[in-house]
Amino acid sequence: MLVFSNQKETVRQGELKEVTAKREKMKAKYLQSLLFLVSFIVTGCKTYEYQIIEPPNLAQTINKEPVVVHYEPFEYRFTKQAGYLSMRIINPTDDRMTLLDNRSYVVDPRGESHPIRGRVIGPHSHTSMLLPQTPQSFQRVVPNYGFGAWPGFPYPYTPYYGGFYDEFYYGPLVETYQVITPYNWDWKTGRARISLSYDRQGMTFEHDFVIERRVAK
Repeated sequence: MLVFSNQKETVRQGELKEVTAKREKMKAKYLQSLLFLVSFIVTGCKTYEYQIIEPPNLAQTINKEPVVVHYEPFEYRFTKQAGYLSMRIINPTDDRMTLLDNRSYVVDPRGESHPIRGRVIGPHSHTSMLLPQTPQSFQRVVPNYGFGAWPGFPYPYTPYYGGFYDEFYYGPLVETYQVITPYNWDWKTGRARISLSYDRQGMTFEHDFVIERRVAK
């Protein structure tokens, strides 16, 4: 009986050590996550604003509230949108306007030129664009080695589909990827030069902006 009790006590001590070790690991992971969160709050919560530098007579700060400027014959409405600068071009005239893609461009803060997609702006209407333009995202099915074969499907599969486990439903793995083109560029901070060329009844005219992205004060 004494031997059995000692063995039982030894088992209990082993289980206690295992539980203690697991708790210590959980504490370490918790502290690591907490430190990462604090670091993100301290260093990663920067807010940005935009400043219209040129034309000088239109100089304004674009931050929380939308900014509307009149640049004959248009009105431009600038707003911040999820890390991008949204520019709405409003045509209040009776004429059709065409933004010419072969003459319009943007020069990023590093000095690289990028094209701007052309478009038609009908009378008393508007069009919008994001600066920089967001990359296009696509999805494709990729091989995923799992637990068997799906009849009629050429790739192996997994029962984890759509974020859930379902042993009766096996779907292919879908991968999302982005396509970067000359229309896409990074705008962390610095000045971008935007040149917009328009056609109005056979006559061309240009609107030029210099806009700076900077950390909000």
